[in-house]
Amino acid sequence: MASQAPVIVVNTSKQRESGHRAQMSNIAAGKTVADVVRTSLGPRAMLKMLLDPMGGITLTNDGFAILRECEVAHPAAKSMIELSRTQDDEVGDGTTSVIILAGEMLAISAPFLERKIHPVVILRGFQRALNDAQDILRKIAKKVDTNDREQMLGLIKSAIGTKFVSRWNDLMCGLALDAVQTVVRRSSDLEAESGNAATSAEQGDASADAGDSASSMDVREVDIKRFARVEKVPGGEIEESRVLDGVMINKDVVHPKMRRRIENPRILLLDCPLEYKKGESQTNIEITREEDWSRILEIEEEQVKLMCEKIAALKPDLVITEKGVSDLAQHFLVKNNITALRRMRKTDNNRIARATGARIVSSVDELKEQDVGTACGLFAVEKIGDEYFTFLTKCRNPKACTILLRGPGKDTLNEIDRNLQDAMCVARNVLFNPYLCPGGGATEMALAVQLGQRAKSEVDGVEQWPYGGVAEAMEVIPRTLIQNGGGNAIRTLTELRAKHAAGQTTWGVNGETGVPVDMNEYGIWEPLAVKLQTIKTAIDSASLLLRVDDIVSGTGKN
Repeated sequence: MASQAPVIVVNTSKQRESGHRAQMSNIAAGKTVADVVRTSLGPRAMLKMLLDPMGGITLTNDGFAILRECEVAHPAAKSMIELSRTQDDEVGDGTTSVIILAGEMLAISAPFLERKIHPVVILRGFQRALNDAQDILRKIAKKVDTNDREQMLGLIKSAIGTKFVSRWNDLMCGLALDAVQTVVRRSSDLEAESGNAATSAEQGDASADAGDSASSMDVREVDIKRFARVEKVPGGEIEESRVLDGVMINKDVVHPKMRRRIENPRILLLDCPLEYKKGESQTNIEITREEDWSRILEIEEEQVKLMCEKIAALKPDLVITEKGVSDLAQHFLVKNNITALRRMRKTDNNRIARATGARIVSSVDELKEQDVGTACGLFAVEKIGDEYFTFLTKCRNPKACTILLRGPGKDTLNEIDRNLQDAMCVARNVLFNPYLCPGGGATEMALAVQLGQRAKSEVDGVEQWPYGGVAEAMEVIPRTLIQNGGGNAIRTLTELRAKHAAGQTTWGVNGETGVPVDMNEYGIWEPLAVKLQTIKTAIDSASLLLRVDDIVSGTGKN
C-alpha cells in the first residue's frame, strides 16, 4: 500500500513550539526576566542604566521602569512585563517583588512538569495556596491609624527606603504624605459639593457610633494622577522641594502691564477664546464702499469689547483661559486692571478649579457670580532659572496641589519623581485599606512557614507538591534581600524559619546587613493592599503561563 502524503495544516514556515517544550520555554523566559530585576530589591539595591533608542538614559532601580525600557521578543517575557505594569497601576509599589515572585513560581513548577504532573493539578494546588495565603496575610496584618502622622511617615519611609531618594527620606516622606492628604476627598466633601449637606447631617447622627473605622471608610477618592502634579525644575538643592498649598503653572502673564502679584484674587476660568469669532466655513464679502470696510473692522472690535465688558462686570482680578487672548482683548483687560493667562492645559485648569473653588465656563455669556473662585490667597509670577512660573498659593482647603521638585539634573529629578509616585501610592493605599504587614521579607517568610505546615497536615494527594512549592517560592524574597545585603542566605533563612515556626511572625531581614531582625523594633511595615496584590498577581500570572502548551509565532523561522 502506497504511503499517504502528510496533510499540512499549520504553515510550516512559522515558528512553533508545543507541549512540554513550550512550557519549559515559558518558564525559562519568566526566570530570565526575574533575574534582570533580582539585584534591584531591597535597600542595598543596584541601579540599572538603560539606554533608549533615542540615546536618552534612564537610571533607576524601580522594577517597572527597568522592564518598561527592556525590549523583549519572547511572548511569555512580555506578559511578565505587563505584570509589573498592572502592579504599578493598581498599588504603585512592589513592582520588583511581583516579578521575582512570579519567576520563582514558574521555576518551582518545572520539576513538577518533569514528573509528568498535569498543569491543571499544579494550578489547583497554586489556587488553594493563594486562598490560604490571603487568609494568613489578613491574620498577621495590624490596623494603622491614618491620622497619626508619625505612623504614616514611618510606613512611607519603609516604601522608599529601598530607593535612590532614601538619603532625603524625611523630606520625601513629608512631601508624599502632604500631597496625598491634600487631594483626599471624603464623603463629606462630595456631599457638600452636590448640595446634600442636609442629608449628611442626618447620616452623621446615625453613623456616630460606627467607631474609628469610619475615618478610613469614608475616603472616597484620592486621585494622585490628576490632582497632585509634580513640577520638575532643574537647579537648586533637593532640600528646596516642597508641596504648594495650591497650583503652580509654567506660564507668564500675556501683557507686560498686567499685575504679577495679587492678594486674595477673584479668579475666572474660561474654556473659550477671547478673540474675534471667525466664521466656521470660508466667507467671502464683496464691498463697494470704503465705509463698509471700516465698519467690518469696527464690528470685530465691538465683539471683543463686548466679551471683555461681560468679564469685567464680575470684577475678576485674574482670567485664565484654555484658548487664545487677542491683542485687542489684552488691551481692554489691562484697562480694567485684569490679569490674564492664556493657552492653559485642560488638566491644569481642572486643578486650578479644584484648588480655588472656581468653575470652568464655556462661554462669556453664561458667566455668573458663583463661577468666580475666591479660595486662593495669593497669585504671583516668579522667575525660577530662565522661566517664569505662575503660583496660585495659600488656598483655603485646596483639593489639588503641586509638588515642586528641585535638583541637580534631569536624570536625578526623573528618578526622584518615580520614587515620589511610589511613596504617594503607598500613602493612598493605606488611606483606603488601613492595615499593615511586617516588611523586610517577614510576611513572605510567615507565609512560607505556615503554608509549609498546612501542606503537610491539610493537603493530601498530588496537590500537596505544588501547594508546598508555593510555600518554598515565598522564601525567594527574604533570600534575595539577604543576598543583596551580603549576608549568608542558608544560615539566615534557617534562623528565620525557626523564629516563624515558634510563632514570631514579625521577624524579617535587615536589608542593609542581611541579618534577621524583629520588624516591631526595626520599624519596616508595608501596606496589606500591596502584599495581597503582589501574591495574587504573581500566582495568577504563573498559572496563566503554565496553561500554555503551544506557541505559534507570527514571525518566520529565520
